[in-house]
Amino acid sequence: MPRRRHISILFFIGAVLLLLPNFYRNRWSAVDSEYYTDWQTRYDRLVVARLVKTRQDGFFSAGALMGLGDEKEWGFQTRTNKHQFIVYLNQAKFQSYLDYKSNPGFQGFLYGFADQALPISGDQKLKLFRAFTAFLSAMVFGLIVTVFAAEFGFLSGILSLTFTIVSLWIVLPAGSIFWNFWAFYAPFLASAYVLADAAKKGEYRSRKIHAILFIAVLMKVLFSGFDLTTTVLVMATVPFVFYAIYYRWDIKNFIVRMLNVGIVLLAATITGLVILGLQIVATEGSISNAYTYILNRFTSHVGGDYEYFTNQELPVRKISFMEVLPKYLVMPAIDLHFPKLTIHILYWHLIVVFAIFTLIFVLKHRIQPNRLQLTRKALALIASTWYSILAPISWYATFKPHSFIHTHINTMGWQMPFTLLGFALCGFVITDFFKGWQKVPVSVPLSPSSQTDSPLQSDTYIPHPHA
Repeated sequence: MPRRRHISILFFIGAVLLLLPNFYRNRWSAVDSEYYTDWQTRYDRLVVARLVKTRQDGFFSAGALMGLGDEKEWGFQTRTNKHQFIVYLNQAKFQSYLDYKSNPGFQGFLYGFADQALPISGDQKLKLFRAFTAFLSAMVFGLIVTVFAAEFGFLSGILSLTFTIVSLWIVLPAGSIFWNFWAFYAPFLASAYVLADAAKKGEYRSRKIHAILFIAVLMKVLFSGFDLTTTVLVMATVPFVFYAIYYRWDIKNFIVRMLNVGIVLLAATITGLVILGLQIVATEGSISNAYTYILNRFTSHVGGDYEYFTNQELPVRKISFMEVLPKYLVMPAIDLHFPKLTIHILYWHLIVVFAIFTLIFVLKHRIQPNRLQLTRKALALIASTWYSILAPISWYATFKPHSFIHTHINTMGWQMPFTLLGFALCGFVITDFFKGWQKVPVSVPLSPSSQTDSPLQSDTYIPHPHA
């Protein structure tokens, strides 16, 4: 056990060291350098503008919201983006401030404290803030791939780590001080941790589990806003699907636990929405204005009215799910360019690959002697991987107009955590394939009657896998 622990620690350190330079400055060129710089600037400008506003008028000015300085309407012109940085770096002031009321913006609040406290230049501060954000993201993804390596085999960890290094939709947001990509995965990691802890102690403590998940989701909302919220919430339930199958939870217990967790996740999201509402009230001075703004934002994301379809090129109409999904299936998952080689892999390619590996595993265990059944861990991994595809799809299906327009943002959803689990599954299948074909694994009983006396039916007892 100590040896395995040491190997996991070394794997984690190595993963973080590989990911950090990529998350900080696109070190391994997973993204086109020009697009990378433009993408970072167009979002980080909101935090930089908040730093100026905090320095100029205080931490709670404009409701502590992020925004744009010296602008009367929203736009993404290069001039507008650069102006926010120029004013900050030159210790200048804004003549006006346009509030960004769609995000609580606690990242601006946090970095505002650091901005006031650190006795270094503005340029050095921004580099430090970015390095800190990239480090947190590297820690999160390093932990994920290390867990995959420990649970599903070394190759699973390696493949997931490799994808994390070359995935442009991970590298793009991982170092952004606006997106704080690490926060998107906080509920997923919290869920995995509390269930592993429950398995180790043999007791499902719902209050502890619900409290930790509530805090994790609220942290995501406060530091990363409401983008891809349904994706994050579904992602947080993926470990429940894995553990339910791995430990053969009673179906009634599984449904009750999922419903309770769903209520907790929703409550945390609503709490974040209330906090945002209070911030808007602080800057608008009216509860009705805050309510109207939030309602309009929600309906525009769902129905596509005032924001997305005012352009003559985009007439007012309903967007169907089948118009949205194909746009994300053909988005590049990996897009690498070398002097004599170009690697261009789309998301539908990955889905097909994951399906093939799933089929290979099932067929191998069907043709073995005695028709060997799927191992419990394998079945849990396969089920949770394909369940996790609902995470990105939940956002694409619910917020169709937003997804139809913002492919440059919502493509991040495929990694939450479907593609990561998919590569872990591929590594698991490859490792299993080259194992001895005569080895009989511990199998999952196919007969419901064989589960009736299992202690796993208890709502409180969960045995440790190594017990």
